[in-house]
Amino acid sequence: MQAQVDHSAENTGEPALTRSSTPGMNFPSNGVFTFWKGRIALFAILKALGVGRGDTVIVPGYTCFAVPSAIAFTGARPIYADIDPSTFNLSLESIQAVLADQVGARIKAILIQHTYGIPANSASIVAWATKCGFATIEDCAHVWGSRYRDQRGDWRDAGSLADAAFFSSQWTKPAVTGIGGWARTENLDLQLRLRRFREIECVAPAIWDVSILAGQVALRGMISTPRLSSVAKAVYQKLYSAGLIVGTSSPEELHGRMPVSYAKRMSRFQEWLLGRRLAHISVLAHRRRLKSVYDEALKAAGLPAIQVPGYSDPVLLRYPVRVARKKTVLADARKRGIEMGDWYSRPVDSPDSFDLEAVGYRAGMCPEGERAGREVVNLPMGDEITVETALRIVRCLKECL
Repeated sequence: MQAQVDHSAENTGEPALTRSSTPGMNFPSNGVFTFWKGRIALFAILKALGVGRGDTVIVPGYTCFAVPSAIAFTGARPIYADIDPSTFNLSLESIQAVLADQVGARIKAILIQHTYGIPANSASIVAWATKCGFATIEDCAHVWGSRYRDQRGDWRDAGSLADAAFFSSQWTKPAVTGIGGWARTENLDLQLRLRRFREIECVAPAIWDVSILAGQVALRGMISTPRLSSVAKAVYQKLYSAGLIVGTSSPEELHGRMPVSYAKRMSRFQEWLLGRRLAHISVLAHRRRLKSVYDEALKAAGLPAIQVPGYSDPVLLRYPVRVARKKTVLADARKRGIEMGDWYSRPVDSPDSFDLEAVGYRAGMCPEGERAGREVVNLPMGDEITVETALRIVRCLKECL
C-alpha cells in the first residue's frame, strides 16, 4: 500500500520557518514541530506518513547513517539510489533506475536530500512522485536559505515542495543549537499527526542533558576558530567517550540499535536559541560571499569549482571539491592547521564499526556515491571563515595535491 497524503489540505500561503522566524518565536507553530535532533524530526515524519514494517523508502546513496537508521527504526527498509556526480543529489533518472530493479517493493516515500546546501531538482521529483502516489520528504539538514524553482519557474525556499521536510541545527549547521531539528509541513493532516506524535510519543529531555548542552554551546562560542578546530574535536571525542557531554549520536545508534529514549522533544532552551539563530540572516550573505570567493580561487588554481544547476540558488553548508589522494590531502591539511571536511567518506557515512548491512547497504550499490566518498573533501563556510582564510585554504589544497 502506498502512502496516502491529502494534498487538498495544504496551506500553500504559509511562510517557511527559515524566512519568517524571529527571536521569541513560539514553537511548535505554523506547521513547524521541534525535536531533540534532526533525525527524530525525520522519524516523526515517517511515523506521520504511516511508514512501517514491510515498507520501503528511497534514499540517496550518499548520506549520513542517521537517515537510513531512522527508516529502519520504523521497521521499514531503505533503498539506495545513486547520486548525480555534479550535484551529489538524487535525480529523477536515478530514482527511476533503482525502481526498475525493485519490482514488487512497497514504496512509501522518497527522501530528497539537498547535499552540502545544493538543492536537488525537487520540482521534477515531487511532480513525478505525486503522480505515482509516493510521498516525498525533503532532507534539509544542509540547507538554510537555499532556493529552487518550482514547476512554474518561481523561486521557492528549499523544503517547501515535498509533503514534509526536516531540518537540523546540529553543531555543523549554520543555525546552531548544539543538537536539534524540526519538521515542517503545510499539509493539515500531517500537521495533526506530527503534533500528536510530538505530544504523546515523545518525552521531554532531562534537565541534566539540557544543562550540559547549554554549557557546550557556550564553550563552542569561545573556541570556534579554525586554529582551535582540531584541538576542539580531540577534546570533544574524549569528553564524549567519558559520557560528560551530549553527543550527536548515542552508542546504541552507532551499533545500529534504536535508543530507548530516541523520541524526544526539543527543549525550551534550544527553541529560544533557534529563534535567535534563524533571525541572523547576515549568515546567508556571508556564505554566498564565501562561495564566490571559493569559486574564483579554485578556478584560478586549476581546481574544480561546483557547477550550480539553473534551477537552484544555493547557500552552501560546505563547499565540495573532488581531489586525488583524498587521505593524503586531509592529512597534509591537518598538519598545516587547515580545516577540511571528510564527510561523506562513504555512501552511508558512519564510523568504521557501524554495520552498513544493518541499514541495507552493500558495496557496489551506488558507484557514484562510493566514488564521491573516495574523492570529495569539503571546505568550511562558517562565520569564522574570512575571505583571507578561504584563500589560504585553497592555496593549501593546491599545494597538497
